[in-house]
Amino acid sequence: MAKSGFLQDTYHGPHVASPSPDAELVDWSSPAHRVERVRVRAHTCCCRRPAFELCAAAGLWFVRRVADNGAITESPWTPSRDAIELWEQILRGQAW
Repeated sequence: MAKSGFLQDTYHGPHVASPSPDAELVDWSSPAHRVERVRVRAHTCCCRRPAFELCAAAGLWFVRRVADNGAITESPWTPSRDAIELWEQILRGQAW
């Protein structure tokens, strides 16, 4: 295994399931730029777009979405348990 810090050379992230017809719509908005540093806790495979990142900053968590054209949007910033639940819903295609 390559020593690149966070398995960047070997781990591509999970693929997101296609959204189900009754998927919950996420209130995506432009990045807030509230903090200087954001920690990416998990990410989906970038071979499919949109790609998603589960992020943490300033004691709150959110999901970042990166579209085909590179446009970035964010879910609302929430406590970790709510953001993790949203993350899992996105992975299962239950939220979009």
